[in-house]
Amino acid sequence: ICDPELPNKAMESRTDDIRNCIACNQGCIGRMGLGYRLGCIHNPAVGEEKELGIGTLEPAETPKKVIVVGAGPAGLEVARVATLRKHKVILFEKNDELGGQNIIAGKVAGRQEITGITRWLTSQLNKLELDIRLGIEADESLISEENPDAVVIAVGSKPREKPFPGEYSPPQVVSTVQILTGEAEAGERVLLIDLDGHHQATGTAELLADQGKKVHVITSSLFIGSALGPLQDLYLTRQRLAKKGVTFTPDIAVLEIQGTLPKDIIVKGLNVYSNEMIDFEPYDTVVLAAGNAADEALYMALKGKVGELFRVGDCVAPRKTDMAIIEGHRIGRML
Repeated sequence: ICDPELPNKAMESRTDDIRNCIACNQGCIGRMGLGYRLGCIHNPAVGEEKELGIGTLEPAETPKKVIVVGAGPAGLEVARVATLRKHKVILFEKNDELGGQNIIAGKVAGRQEITGITRWLTSQLNKLELDIRLGIEADESLISEENPDAVVIAVGSKPREKPFPGEYSPPQVVSTVQILTGEAEAGERVLLIDLDGHHQATGTAELLADQGKKVHVITSSLFIGSALGPLQDLYLTRQRLAKKGVTFTPDIAVLEIQGTLPKDIIVKGLNVYSNEMIDFEPYDTVVLAAGNAADEALYMALKGKVGELFRVGDCVAPRKTDMAIIEGHRIGRML
């Protein structure tokens, strides 16, 4: 499914070109289990072979100078497809490595293989002729100086800063991203608020448990990891968390968070079925898996100032990697 050309690539000694399955189940088993058509997180042509399959990518009639800002999965796929179509591509990435949020996702316990997506994309870009500029945060002025024909914004999203009412701030209340990147360090007693239902929440909880933290997870869903069932990951994830001492309280809607001093944090919750009010305390750190907001500032600043302007991936709306890859691929073909 992931790479129908695998046998040919192997026979031609092009094993480094093989797009390897990362066993995430998100585009294949996960989609079909919900009644959707077969897909693949890694290969946007799966299920769309007539339109996007082998032999359908053609050179552009008029090659353009294209700037891509952001080198996560969406930006990398745009740059790859546009370069294959003979556009002159400049790829800007503010960090010192390619991968964007895919790199962060790979830091979650048990999710290291997810970075196979950007490893493959990076390996393919390294074989193409394009200009990759790392450690540069492209802004309106820099883009204007390059005088491009088209600009694609793929800068992703950021964790919502204040998803709940109340007075709170780091280092007492932090996001999963801050934990995973090492920007913040959790105390010994951790309360993780899960509005995600996916690996971001459960994987961060497991990572903290592996560090010896005492972790309790609350969610408004019926159970922790509510989005993992279709992926066939729920049972093993829950089993590992239970064995590592992670505890759970489902059916809790968080009403507010209060506390700006260590050991002074109170999370006020409501049981959505009994209407019982519950105070969760004391905890040293509250970790939020409470969604992201699109980073759209650069896109909005460039509107009406460049010939062609697109945005892809999480800076359109925060979603999963499969949507970023699909959008990146389609925009690469549209340019």
